[in-house]
Amino acid sequence: MAQGDARSRMNLVLFCLFFGIVTLFGGASRADVPFQAVVRIAAIAMIAASVLQFDRDNWRAARTPVLFILAIGTVLLIQLIPLPPGLWASLPGRGLYVQPLEAAGVADVWRPLSLTPDLTLNSLLALLPPLAAAFGLGLVDRSDQRRIVPVLIAAAVLSAFIGLVQVSNGSLYFYAITNEGSPVGVFSNRNHQALFLAAILPVLGGWAALPHHNPVYRRARVWIAACIAAPIIPILLITGSRAGLAGGIVGGVLALAMTVRENRRSAPRHRQRGLRQRLLVWLPVATGIIAVAAVYLLSRDVAIQRFFEDDTASVRSTMLPVYVQMARDFFPFGSGFGSFDTLFRVYEPATHLGPAYLNHAHNDLAEIIIEGGLLPLLLLVPFLGWFLVRAGRLWLGRLESTEQLLGRIGAVAGMLILLSCLVDYPLRTPLISVLMTISCYWMRDASIAAKESKDAKNLRLAGDTASANAGESGEGSDIGLS
Repeated sequence: MAQGDARSRMNLVLFCLFFGIVTLFGGASRADVPFQAVVRIAAIAMIAASVLQFDRDNWRAARTPVLFILAIGTVLLIQLIPLPPGLWASLPGRGLYVQPLEAAGVADVWRPLSLTPDLTLNSLLALLPPLAAAFGLGLVDRSDQRRIVPVLIAAAVLSAFIGLVQVSNGSLYFYAITNEGSPVGVFSNRNHQALFLAAILPVLGGWAALPHHNPVYRRARVWIAACIAAPIIPILLITGSRAGLAGGIVGGVLALAMTVRENRRSAPRHRQRGLRQRLLVWLPVATGIIAVAAVYLLSRDVAIQRFFEDDTASVRSTMLPVYVQMARDFFPFGSGFGSFDTLFRVYEPATHLGPAYLNHAHNDLAEIIIEGGLLPLLLLVPFLGWFLVRAGRLWLGRLESTEQLLGRIGAVAGMLILLSCLVDYPLRTPLISVLMTISCYWMRDASIAAKESKDAKNLRLAGDTASANAGESGEGSDIGLS
């Protein structure tokens, strides 16, 4: 048993090292960012280290997320298979390119389904970080999964601190193409930074609610969580991300619900808080309110201002008919993952031409249908169904274990990420994709733990019933007399 615990702790450290590398170097989605190589090499090393250790129990724990990610990879591989010229030209949407290819004298070349095979290959390699996370989590025992929570919080604190340095002196930006002047932290995009900080709020709430035998430590953890959460809303205001601000409010409310609900259950009913304890609890809250007011008075509340402005982000919503046309022209096979930027230049209305450009649809559902067609939908729809059912059971059901609490954390963080996908492209960033993998893994772990707990209760109930029946039949008396 001790050997298994030591192995799990060693793999926990390995996973945390991998997550640290993803935090520092996985904040951008562009294929030309040099840091992508660092993240992917670390992911390959994590996968190799996991596969070498995997046994039957580890595979059982990691099987579902690993197979799901591999299924997505299979869809991408299909798009890279070379096709005969006649078959390729007959696919929906390819007619536009047949005449230029004939004029260039290269119409007889075998081509893959994807219009941009290099970018489709990049999309395939982008699956390495979440796949490595799924493998790595399979090596960590359930009892050690809770130790990942402080690591996620530390990553958010680091990103928030870097963001404050960026807006204070205009330096420490990690990427050449970024939102300069905004606290993007370890990311290149302010929306992704805002989402990451918003998703950490339920993680903080769950961390504060985790059970502990020492009530003093538990109260201190609540206070520390409140101190970390207090500055997040002001930072979200400064980032200028409207979706991030909305997500922060939702995440904050649900985090508070988790913290208050679970600490009330664990606290003795007869204990009354003194004035000093109440002040300690409300001090971070008051600090956060003061910080929000200061941000507003100093006109740094960019996110609120952008709610009422008509900018490039607002123009994205008018592109939906264009996206529908693009999807219709290439359905059911799609144009190839990574091809949106290239394809949109063909469909972009002349009235929207200008210095700003769309490298993504800022609506991942639309972009997935455009680039992938029918096949990814066959994976996406069951996944969304699974996610909604699991999340509903976790939040509506009774909380009975640490695994279920982690599942609730994962459900809220995952929900914020999925909702953000309707107005952005966060899952294309390695750090967010790994966070989503952790969230789904915890949700699945929680459902398995709940099932095992239910089976154990049924077994005990059956044993009690058998004992009672044996007593009634007099077998117990005979044994006692003997």
